[in-house]
Amino acid sequence: MASTALAAVVVAPIIAPGPALEASVPGGPLDLEASVNEDPAVANAAIGGPITIVPQPTEPATSASGTSSMSSVTRVKRPDMPDGPRRIGIQIGHWDAEIAPPELGARIRTQTGTSWAGTNERDINRDIALRIKALLEPQGYIVDVLPVTLPTGYLADAFLSLHGDGDGTGENSGFKMAYSTRRTPYEAQLLAAIKETYGAATGLRYDSERVTRNMTGYFAHNWRRYQNATSPFTPSVILEMGYVSHAGDRALMTRKPDVLAKAIADGIVSFLGAHPRDTLFGKDLLVQQGRFRLPQLP
Repeated sequence: MASTALAAVVVAPIIAPGPALEASVPGGPLDLEASVNEDPAVANAAIGGPITIVPQPTEPATSASGTSSMSSVTRVKRPDMPDGPRRIGIQIGHWDAEIAPPELGARIRTQTGTSWAGTNERDINRDIALRIKALLEPQGYIVDVLPVTLPTGYLADAFLSLHGDGDGTGENSGFKMAYSTRRTPYEAQLLAAIKETYGAATGLRYDSERVTRNMTGYFAHNWRRYQNATSPFTPSVILEMGYVSHAGDRALMTRKPDVLAKAIADGIVSFLGAHPRDTLFGKDLLVQQGRFRLPQLP
């Protein structure tokens, strides 16, 4: 994910161009209802532009110490139950960042990923994303391979953003994962499923101490702020597959991409097997309120 331009040795790119990316089906705008206390200010907060939802008290919450405080939540109406094969979104980190929409900010357009020793992160991300797709589609899944810009309120049974890291020194090694808050309660299970299969297959150490705010607050998961983000009902995680700046990690990602792709695909399949659609999409989502801006539609 980091953008590091220390190319000690210039070599020809390892990864050849793959097939063109396919168009994806958008999930559609989110349908926000009133908070559970039916406050009119929240009830009228349709997705029509940037607004602020001010927390309203619902009922007292008692802490372990016996003190009481007021809590408030927003209810997000569950989507219509998807039909057909189960859908998986795989985002190629930094792919087509140059044409990201204005809502994501100008800075993202310059974030083209780590580059080290002639190897570009986003080429690795793309190569492995297409390999995951090739593994999953014969099993009956629909796989959307997505660039930086996601369809509005992207709805899927699982979503994974692929990245590679860089540390500027070539010393760090390992993989990292994260998910964001105020979303579906199933992100932790998706992360755990992929973490288990990926760690076992690659032998890489899980680098938990270097998980950053850019990962936990990843823009593609931030449905409260951006229109081009995953639906809060789409279990979504980000995976830093290794350090492009580390010789061993880089060799694993470029010379054994099928090992990485299969490990990731196996983790996703394991998660989906344990979480049917009526579990993922069967109930409204109650989100702890805070001051946040709803996405702005054109």
